[in-house]
Amino acid sequence: MRLRNEAGYASILVLGFTLIAVGVAGIAIDGTRAFLFRRSLQNAADAAALAGASEIDRQSYYASAGHHVVLDPTAARAKAAEWLGLRGVDTKAQIEANEESVQVLLRGEVDTTFLRVLGISGMPVGAESLARPLAGEP
Repeated sequence: MRLRNEAGYASILVLGFTLIAVGVAGIAIDGTRAFLFRRSLQNAADAAALAGASEIDRQSYYASAGHHVVLDPTAARAKAAEWLGLRGVDTKAQIEANEESVQVLLRGEVDTTFLRVLGISGMPVGAESLARPLAGEP
């Protein structure tokens, strides 16, 4: 015996499968874009932190014959910011430096394409790097 009103079931099933397919494509494509952007942010954060960690207090370094390395926090922050500017990374940056280390935090957002259909317009992405100067021979 057949049910009388089966006409709409196929449409609902196709719509459901379409939403699932868009979700999977969104995760694959938009997720990959977010991963690649995060990798770019991490590279920029690492480069900026390392550049900042090269700005040592030279007077203290020479006075200790190279055995005591102290960062110049102001110069370290400026150098890290300069490197971020050269990379042209369009994110929010936070640079903190003290006499021991430089920390660079980058935060950005990737606009979505496929996930926008499901109501997700952007994905937050961040990276962090910490660098310290080394004393003695490399």
